[in-house]
Amino acid sequence: MQLHIDEDMVGLQFKVEEVKSLLDLKSSDSTSMVGIYGIGGIGKTTLAKALYNTICNQFEGACFLFDVRKTSNQEKGQVHLQQTFLLELLEEGKIKFSSVEKGISILKDRLAGKKVLVVLDDVDNMEQLRALAGKCGWFGSGSRIIITTRNKYLLTAHQVKSIYEMKLLNVYESLELFCLNAFKMSSPATNYDDLSNRAIGYAKGLPLALKVIGSNLIGKDLNEWKSALKKYKRNPHRDIQSILRISYDSLESNEKDIFLDIACFFNGQRLEYVKRILDGCEFYTEDGLRILIDRSLITVEDGHLRMHDLIQDMGRDVVKQEAPKDAAERSRLWLREDVLQVLTENRGSSKIEGIKLDCLEENLISRAFEEMKKLRILIVRNTSFSFGRIHLPNQLRLLDWKGFPSKSFPPDFYPKKIAAFNLRCSPLVLKKPFQKFEHLTYMNFSYCQSITRIPDVSGAKNLTELILNKCKKLVKVDESVGFLPNLVYLSASGCIQLRSFLPRIFLPSLEFLSFDMCRRLAFFPDIVGTMDKPLKICMKDTAIRELPPSFANLSGLGYLDMSSCKQLQKLPSELFVLPNFVTLKIGGCPQLRESFTQFKGCDSRAECWPNLETLHFCNACLSDEDLYMIVHSFPKLIELNVSSNYFVSIPAYIKESINLTTLDVSYCLKLQQIPALPSSIQKVDARHCNSLTADSSSTLWSQMPREIDRLEVAMPETEIPEWLDYHGHGESPIFWARGKFPVVALAFVVDEINYQVVNLHLFIDNEHVTVQSQHLIFNIAEDHVLLFDLRVLFRVEEWKRLDARFQHDNCWKSIQVKCEPDIILKDWGVHVYKKETNMDDIQFSCPYPATLGSGSCMGLNLIWVPRDWVEEGSATGTDSSSDVEELDTILQVKEASCSSPCAVSCSCYCSAGSSSFKKLLGFKFRRRLSINMISRWPEDDVDDIDFRNQEPLSFSENLQTVMENLRRLAAPRQKKGMSNGDHDNDSLKWLAETEILSDGEYEDEEEESDSEA
Repeated sequence: MQLHIDEDMVGLQFKVEEVKSLLDLKSSDSTSMVGIYGIGGIGKTTLAKALYNTICNQFEGACFLFDVRKTSNQEKGQVHLQQTFLLELLEEGKIKFSSVEKGISILKDRLAGKKVLVVLDDVDNMEQLRALAGKCGWFGSGSRIIITTRNKYLLTAHQVKSIYEMKLLNVYESLELFCLNAFKMSSPATNYDDLSNRAIGYAKGLPLALKVIGSNLIGKDLNEWKSALKKYKRNPHRDIQSILRISYDSLESNEKDIFLDIACFFNGQRLEYVKRILDGCEFYTEDGLRILIDRSLITVEDGHLRMHDLIQDMGRDVVKQEAPKDAAERSRLWLREDVLQVLTENRGSSKIEGIKLDCLEENLISRAFEEMKKLRILIVRNTSFSFGRIHLPNQLRLLDWKGFPSKSFPPDFYPKKIAAFNLRCSPLVLKKPFQKFEHLTYMNFSYCQSITRIPDVSGAKNLTELILNKCKKLVKVDESVGFLPNLVYLSASGCIQLRSFLPRIFLPSLEFLSFDMCRRLAFFPDIVGTMDKPLKICMKDTAIRELPPSFANLSGLGYLDMSSCKQLQKLPSELFVLPNFVTLKIGGCPQLRESFTQFKGCDSRAECWPNLETLHFCNACLSDEDLYMIVHSFPKLIELNVSSNYFVSIPAYIKESINLTTLDVSYCLKLQQIPALPSSIQKVDARHCNSLTADSSSTLWSQMPREIDRLEVAMPETEIPEWLDYHGHGESPIFWARGKFPVVALAFVVDEINYQVVNLHLFIDNEHVTVQSQHLIFNIAEDHVLLFDLRVLFRVEEWKRLDARFQHDNCWKSIQVKCEPDIILKDWGVHVYKKETNMDDIQFSCPYPATLGSGSCMGLNLIWVPRDWVEEGSATGTDSSSDVEELDTILQVKEASCSSPCAVSCSCYCSAGSSSFKKLLGFKFRRRLSINMISRWPEDDVDDIDFRNQEPLSFSENLQTVMENLRRLAAPRQKKGMSNGDHDNDSLKWLAETEILSDGEYEDEEEESDSEA
């Protein structure tokens, strides 16, 4: 029996195909389990139901157990679940038993030889899994067990090997789902665009929130919408919060405290910073964070803690409910009005554990914190206090006060358990030593312009981070800083008065050191012992002339950046033999050319060669001989940047650099010769190498037919070679594929451009494909070509997921690459990687051409728009019934002319001439039409398009864009042996007749076409 699923589900089929691939249904020899996890309201149950409906007929028995968590909490709940389980799978009468253990025995006995599909929905503890699906061996070969849960750890602990993480909807999916609930159509109604975007911005891709808010707003006017959205921001909808709170209520006290601290104070903060503060609060942080991550309450992205806005709202609502009417009795305060009320009325209490205040120049009494005996966390921004010295509680673990208003700490302030001082932009003058601060791990005094010296910190033995950036008057640092045993991170960038840091240092835990922009710093300290931790050193734009021989003691050094150190004369030979040293950046250091002559005597590649993998040596006046020495001296290079130099040719020896993947020779104005490159090369940046010979350009073009994975090349060029599989013109390259996502490389020729960086975005059937780690930024220039393999836009796992969009049917799907900012391409081309893509599964013209009658197509013969986008009775000037009749006629003609079954779902409307097409012009469409139809529309979210009443922006402002799109759509390309000219003129004439294009515009374009001919 099929399970009911709401009709307004968006993007569901793609997710079904992804989970089906994990189920491996073709393998019937074994039984397997698949887990689906994610936050409450993200659509786990809906996905499981859709998957169940798709595959249940492939099994001897199928059972979907809803609400396992809820049912288990009832009396004899697990026994009831077991009985339901057996009843649905065996299709017999109810089997009676009274204990879970008895039920397990019956399950194992009766189901061992039966191929079944089982879905356990909303599981929240191991006992439920033990009672219902303890092991795969309970079920017959070929069985599949699907488990949905909020807790990833349950799946891991139960040894579920295939786990699928539910993702939030992207902005396009969010808008469609919201509109289906708010307007019963897939795009916003007139005048509701901005409010709809506000609503989806609030929901942040959570399907539950989009449906609840959309359903609540249906039929309301603009003022009611504004009021409701404002209310949701302050008081989240109870239906949403009740679902999300289930995850919070299941936590232990340690995890609840950590969760509430993050929700109130630390969302978006750096993970290591937060961990140190929470450790200082005596929480079990490591274990607590893991539990919150497993339950999808937080995520870690790029080293930062992230919490969904609605989960954060739920956590803050938990705190509000501690004392709904009295903020002074709550444990945490973050709302400006609540904090100000407590502080101005001096109503601080021992209940308050944390405060975050950000307001503009409020004069608050200095003893406002005096009664807050349990205050652990104090975060203050842009606030001033009056009436003398500020009282600070000694129970503080975090003092984060940007612009702390005093030159010194209060005399009675001695926070023995303080974990972090974050006092940027303060007038502090540090005079007293930091003594007996055993718990202190973090100090940040950046932009404190009164600090001239750092005092004794020997009493803070556990200090791990010290940040002194832009302390412009700093001239001296106490020698104790150089001998902190646990210091991991030390940054003093931009300290422009600092001439010498310390004479000696031994920091055995150090992993990061920065003196960037310390322009007077002339000496690097001696290293008095071996420092073997992985170490990164940044010293850009300093006055250092040389590094000491003791630099060899930095055995853990892996990265050194001394770019723009113009006085740097020599690098110690010991540097290049450090065992972990792989990255060196010395661009803008022209005096270092001689440092590489030491390798001239090395003839054997097996001895004395450095391990260097990345070398940046740009803007250093390098000659051909210098470049040869570099290439010869560093055979293990993976990335070489020698841009803005004077050499004329790249040595042929570079072909021996078998690990080299990236070569940057941009702005080498004299460069003429580029020889054959190693097979490992993936990226070549040759922008503004305007002296390149034709042979060198051909060498770079030849990387495409070699089908190099993740190819990316930029070079001066204005023509595309004939051997590419397809040539095109216009702003948005488009092609069609089926079966699987094709592996192709594209070439973009840019004519005029006012900027040098563009973003590239991929669309499949007009749906934007979002990625987590986007390599979307490309450097380009006028009269240049950019070659790139589409795979560079995605991580490997993200690329593999694209196939799932094509595998559930054999439909042709459009693939489009768009530039941001919008640029007009002079030409573009596609090369298909034939080792990985079948040419029968890719096309460069619409796979459903118009085939009606013998008359020639008038150019605009295709409209791509799903049937349900058409609003019945919306044609202007005609009877509504005739509208529908005419539409049905066109649909029937279209379906008869398209042989593929997917033509119906694609709804490729075809007409041989203007008469049928003009009928469609009267219909209003419920969402944006394809960019491929006529031209580029002014906004991404155009709604209710009526072609008689709404003129596309580009018709009046960019007629050339229209022409390029007409050329692409009117007829097969010149590559196919056909001319476009007649179709262009016929199309423009027809547009003028239908009043889409004015007579004046048509005449001007006709004259231009004649002159071009």
